[in-house]
Amino acid sequence: MQELAVPQKSLIRHTYAVTIAMLVIGQIQVAVFMQIKSLKDFLARRYFLSLIQFFVSFLSIQLYVFFFHIISGKSMWVRVVVGMWTYQVNTISIMKPAMKAPYLTLAVSFVFTYWMMFISAIYGYNARHHKRGLFVSRHNVILWSERIFVVTCFGIIVCDEMANVTIEFLTLLVYTLMSNVFVVIFAASLRRPNFYHPHDLGDFILIGQLYYLNYFALYMSIVWTLDVLLDIMEWDTSFFQFFNSTTKAPTTTHILI
Repeated sequence: MQELAVPQKSLIRHTYAVTIAMLVIGQIQVAVFMQIKSLKDFLARRYFLSLIQFFVSFLSIQLYVFFFHIISGKSMWVRVVVGMWTYQVNTISIMKPAMKAPYLTLAVSFVFTYWMMFISAIYGYNARHHKRGLFVSRHNVILWSERIFVVTCFGIIVCDEMANVTIEFLTLLVYTLMSNVFVVIFAASLRRPNFYHPHDLGDFILIGQLYYLNYFALYMSIVWTLDVLLDIMEWDTSFFQFFNSTTKAPTTTHILI
């Protein structure tokens, strides 16, 4: 088997830095938007807006990847504006259904997502070290990153309108498993020889943003899958409900003599 050369460690570190920064900002936005009741009600009554957001997101990521070699040669402000537009459009497109999810699902998904990132990084390092593993080419990484994000985004939007929670749960579970497997494949593929294009300025930003899309898709699919599971189990995860139940004053019994 052809020996796998180690790519520049600095590029991999920069890629993870971009991914983590985008993921943290995306998670903060989810938590903040959940507090805006007027926005939640507005989007809940207008299902077609989610589909429009999905369509714009799909076009944005396709154009961003296709023209990245041109964008990378433009001035700094052009690269920043285009990158921020693509990032924000994709973040919002998959965020909407989680606006009614309880904080418990956000907390569990937060821990699980970063745990998977840690496992993926360890697996990628060991796979490169042993010269075997779930490696795919740069072209396939980019292609499947877009596909899995688009499928997950569209699936979550559709599942949000389903009446059968059992089918909804099973569908979301499939999306979660797909994202879960691919982030591991992505981590291993980063260490393939000649994976990065050093001649493209900021190539690690493109890879980091694609990696972010898959982790954010994983994060949101876990959030929504857990939310549906709690709905099936009929568990009340409201913080105030829990607080009231644990601090409820004991009733006074009057004894008549």
